[in-house]
Amino acid sequence: MKKNIVVTGQPRSGKSTLLHSIVQDVQLRVGFVTSEIREAGQRVGFVIETHLGHRVTLAHVGIESPCRVSRYGVAVAALESVIPEVSVFGKQPLLYLDEIGQMQLFSERFRRLVTQFLDSTNTCLFTLSCVYQDDFISGLKDRDDIILVEITPESREDQRQLVTQLLRKIQKARLYVSEPHRFMRRGSQQVELRSEHGTRQLNFEDGRDGGTWACSCDFYKRRGICSHTIATLEFTRVAPSES
Repeated sequence: MKKNIVVTGQPRSGKSTLLHSIVQDVQLRVGFVTSEIREAGQRVGFVIETHLGHRVTLAHVGIESPCRVSRYGVAVAALESVIPEVSVFGKQPLLYLDEIGQMQLFSERFRRLVTQFLDSTNTCLFTLSCVYQDDFISGLKDRDDIILVEITPESREDQRQLVTQLLRKIQKARLYVSEPHRFMRRGSQQVELRSEHGTRQLNFEDGRDGGTWACSCDFYKRRGICSHTIATLEFTRVAPSES
């Protein structure tokens, strides 16, 4: 199921601010956020804070480390010290990480944590650097359970609303998939879905990436995704057509 939301953008585009504003209103959550350390008005490092309030310095201009990004020494051991705390979670919490970037990816344990989160049944919300690329990030973007949301300073508020809506849409899609009687096939490329707000008509549209489901609802027409398409994609995956 498309259950993992990844927010990407240039540095200072508002990725972290967006994630912070969303997760602080979620009661059941597991993960960490990253904030700047500023001294005399200047950024000198970064600190991680977990959902339990545990804070460690991720990077600082004063840290001597073989792992460096620009002028910052990266404290890989400090990052890895909080991983056990965020590696234990049930089925309900929202999982979040701010961010998946060059500093964090020095740690193989962090890479495994990202995969653990993505492979869980939980909904995940990550921020992702778009200025650093490697095979791990490319593989993450290629996953079929990812919803990629690109943010700019100009689109920050609109995209925050979109991510908030998507979290609700994913939960609704889970409900629909758990109630397969809501779905009615109309051939191999048409499905009717009895949603909470009426019957939705979905059509499979062939495309370069193998095709996708399109919906008649207003949200899909505006955003190109909705709870109905998420649910139908999952329903047809687990119950493929016999025709």
